Amino acid sequence: MGAVQAREGSWCDDARGRELFYRLWEPAQPRGLVVLVHGFGEHGGRYDAFARQLAAQGLTVACPDLWGHGRSDGRRGDVVRFADYVEDLDAFTQQVAAPLNPAARLAVFGHSFGGLLMVHWAMQGPHPWSCSILQSPLFGVGFPVPKWKARLSRTLGDVWPTLSMPTGLDPAWLSRDPEVARRYRNDPLVHHRITARGYAALQAAMQQAGESAARLTMPTLVLYGTADRVISVAACEAFAARLTCEKRIIGFPECSHELHHEPVASDVVGRVVEWIRAHE
Repeated sequence: MGAVQAREGSWCDDARGRELFYRLWEPAQPRGLVVLVHGFGEHGGRYDAFARQLAAQGLTVACPDLWGHGRSDGRRGDVVRFADYVEDLDAFTQQVAAPLNPAARLAVFGHSFGGLLMVHWAMQGPHPWSCSILQSPLFGVGFPVPKWKARLSRTLGDVWPTLSMPTGLDPAWLSRDPEVARRYRNDPLVHHRITARGYAALQAAMQQAGESAARLTMPTLVLYGTADRVISVAACEAFAARLTCEKRIIGFPECSHELHHEPVASDVVGRVVEWIRAHE
């Protein structure tokens, strides 16, 4: 495993005045480039060990904290316009990530909400991506959502759009390692809320993505845990079945939501690196 340099920075989209914090993991001799898109309510710092392992295999990893997440600007848990995330990712990739290794082909790794974003990003048109990796993609939630939450998002989405509600996610569902849940609960950069309009936007985005699987054209690797309680495993499998692009689907038996924090983490790294190498 080669030496890895980790560094941090801040990037501002001058056209829209949105500032994002980001992290980079760079190998001494880069062979490829990965944009990593984290999940809802969390931040890129939670992927440090995973990103270092990818970088040790020669992959430069760039991960912005999404708008309203981590150390980036924005109201926590709010989604004003879902397309804003996609525009942020596209501009960040062009202005920050791609210049790090101009000769490298780009791979995109999206976890959970990040996987949902990646699908919407891909649907915006042709991209210079060599391949994509969806880990535990969020096309439906895996736990019961109280009826009052859906009712509030419908009735108050227009008159009180910033009404904040708990997401309902139990940190114990992230991994079978209780230390992961403990760190998540105590992480000051993690938030556990979603606004009324954010909830409505998320529901619409999941439905649209699920119906658009056949529009993905780049080679896609789908990884998920069969015991995931955060996402709907059935929705993930249905999406994967509708993919018409080159694809590989791997379900890890008995694994939870964050495969990079499960005992199969090293296997996940190997599968990701192998997929990227096969599509350089």
